[in-house]
Amino acid sequence: MPRPTVPALLTCSLVAALAACASPPGTVTPASSPPGAPEGSTGWDATAARSAVTALPASLIERFAGCDDLLTYYQANALEEVGPYGLGGYGYGDEVVAADGDASAGAESDGAAPEHSSTNVQEEGVDEADLVKTDGRIIVTTVSGRVQIVDVASETVISTVPLPGRRDQVQAGELLLHGSTLVVLSHEWAGWSPVDSDHHTAYPSPRTVVTTVDLSDPAEPRTVGSVRIEGSYTSARMIGDTVRMVMVSQPPSVEQTSPRDGRLSSEEEAEEANRRLIRETTIDDWVPHVQELGADGEPVSTERLLDCDEISRPRDPAGLSTMTVLSFDIGSGTPQPTSGAGLVAAGSTVYASTDRLIVATNRWDPWRWSDTGTEPWGDGSTARTDLHSFDISDPEGTTYQASGTVDGFLLSQWALDEQDGVLRVATTTDPRAASQESQSALIMMREDGDTLVETGRVDGLGVTEQIRAVRYLGPDLAAVVTFRQTDPLYLIDTTDPTAPTVTGELKIPGYSAYLHPIGDDTLLGIGQDADPENGATEGLQVSLFDISDLSAPVQTDVLTWKNTYSPVEWDHRALTWWPATGQAFLPATTWSESADKPPFAGVIALGADESTLREDARVSTTPGKDSWGEGPQRTIVIGDDLWTLDHQGLARFDLETMEGGWAVDLQ
Repeated sequence: MPRPTVPALLTCSLVAALAACASPPGTVTPASSPPGAPEGSTGWDATAARSAVTALPASLIERFAGCDDLLTYYQANALEEVGPYGLGGYGYGDEVVAADGDASAGAESDGAAPEHSSTNVQEEGVDEADLVKTDGRIIVTTVSGRVQIVDVASETVISTVPLPGRRDQVQAGELLLHGSTLVVLSHEWAGWSPVDSDHHTAYPSPRTVVTTVDLSDPAEPRTVGSVRIEGSYTSARMIGDTVRMVMVSQPPSVEQTSPRDGRLSSEEEAEEANRRLIRETTIDDWVPHVQELGADGEPVSTERLLDCDEISRPRDPAGLSTMTVLSFDIGSGTPQPTSGAGLVAAGSTVYASTDRLIVATNRWDPWRWSDTGTEPWGDGSTARTDLHSFDISDPEGTTYQASGTVDGFLLSQWALDEQDGVLRVATTTDPRAASQESQSALIMMREDGDTLVETGRVDGLGVTEQIRAVRYLGPDLAAVVTFRQTDPLYLIDTTDPTAPTVTGELKIPGYSAYLHPIGDDTLLGIGQDADPENGATEGLQVSLFDISDLSAPVQTDVLTWKNTYSPVEWDHRALTWWPATGQAFLPATTWSESADKPPFAGVIALGADESTLREDARVSTTPGKDSWGEGPQRTIVIGDDLWTLDHQGLARFDLETMEGGWAVDLQ
């Protein structure tokens, strides 16, 4: 894709994994060995192949010099993994179906939009893609797999956005809304079929379709531009009018075979055939591609998503997928990426502030031993996570800053935080040795040149336990929850990056899976009650914590609902906290164990102040008189009303009385 040229950012020993854009893609260069050349032959660079499957001696990231270098890396690591039945998942997957919809009457556009809630996000100023967005006048959602626009005033679906792509193979996923511009992230399944009677593609073929839509007239949405990208998106953020999207793409066209019968010799023949097929691949069999779509959804052009020298390898081989961070300006009228670069790894966790984007990657095989045959990677006792930090303060580029590594694994994006070049990371180690116990740590790191250097840490959090929730409460304070039988809530002073200190600890039954500040000194914890003897969860629990005294946090109130859970426990976007009324709205589902205790699917409206919790209302959101099914996925406040969204449609309730009910069918 056409992109401006920028100078190289770093030397080959440690360079940008996701740097500012480079020169336009060039001609595919041939592999370093002729097709079908056996290992050890004149054309096969055995030294380069050994290097490709070995951890880097000094760097955490190394940029590929070109397509020859990159192809050798893919091939050598694939040859380490391949067996008689080939690579990957044999290409099977569920077909994604998107239904058509009809447009209705136009929306009212007079007057100012009422006050409304927005997606509950991790960082202020960093919007996160979600399955529903609103501007107060309209609600846009993808719960049915279609993009439907609902007029708030009339409670009607006024339009359905046609998605470009192959009919019945595109399903709308998540949305970003900036003014009157809508960004739709859709999933497209290309289907699967054998290459021929003997060969099949090694991996399935998911695609992501990114579409920008003009909603100036929401009753007649107009598609502005679309691109189709090989792979699935992991996460998307929007800062201003710049979208950063993290993609993970499996090799698009590597062919493999499998034994024709049950003979051992057939397995040997199939494995050798698979190794030959790997050695015959070209670079385009491995790297992702992007396709610009016209107004009618037909392809206009297809090219590599990245140049070979825009892709890097991590220190430890981390699989055959290519992770890519793409940027595009939604004000440009097209989602064509303006910059991007990649890493041969699967990005498991993505965090973004207004200045930094951090991608966490894990080694491919934590059980694998090093070339010495005597020492495993690291000390062999725990997993290890590599962190790659990128400067995203410039809307037009993504510049690699630094990399570092920590022992253990991360709970989610909430385990990470960055401010002014200081990175805070909460990790849990889970040793393989039976004589060792799991524990958690909070690690402080700082960018020192191109390296994330540890400056201080707190160890020994929740011995035998794992982290269940993290919340960074400004630059000087972190709250960490661990759990096994009881819930220790740790408060950690991070004022000094060289000496973080646990200031206070509170143990209570159960645990919080999500923490939400509702004041300077008050935390709302949402999770599960549990038996303090064996840790068995018993139902939804909401706790109120007073943290005004950092040395002695106090649980000031708690409410529990037996046999109940909320999606807030695993998806923070499901929570709405509305400061104007001092209420939290929790989607909830209760399952029944007896006929006299009916199930419940709806919303719990919680009132909260500095010291008390109260259940203000508990309303069912299912259509008609049905009380079964799942509770809503999202809640939205618009003006004086609470809207709820589930997979069937929308319900609407008066905020003061909580009277109301089913409003809009979206099936």
